[in-house]
Amino acid sequence: MITYLTVCIATLIFLLCIAAFTITRIDTPDYILIPLTTVLLTCSSFIDSFILAKTYKEKGFITGMAVGLIFTCLITVVSFKYGLFSFNEIYFSKICAVMFAGILGGVVGVNI
Repeated sequence: MITYLTVCIATLIFLLCIAAFTITRIDTPDYILIPLTTVLLTCSSFIDSFILAKTYKEKGFITGMAVGLIFTCLITVVSFKYGLFSFNEIYFSKICAVMFAGILGGVVGVNI
């Protein structure tokens, strides 16, 4: 389980580094930032749940949902820490996208 968490955190950090590089090198408008972070979080959730489901080879839906919940908790904790938390339709859509990507990654990981 520790190696899985290490892979998850490494994947998230790698994707966030790509985002940070993109944001600093290109003059990124504010309206691009929320979709960009949503795409990166959903990709990371999919990849991590795929890896975990492929490792355990069973219960892909539950595994993916758990990964999605972990990512949702991370989003919420970071938002609270920086005082950016507001429960609105953007936050709800980001949570739904991360959960769906986690479930999809878990199901695909078990069946491949």
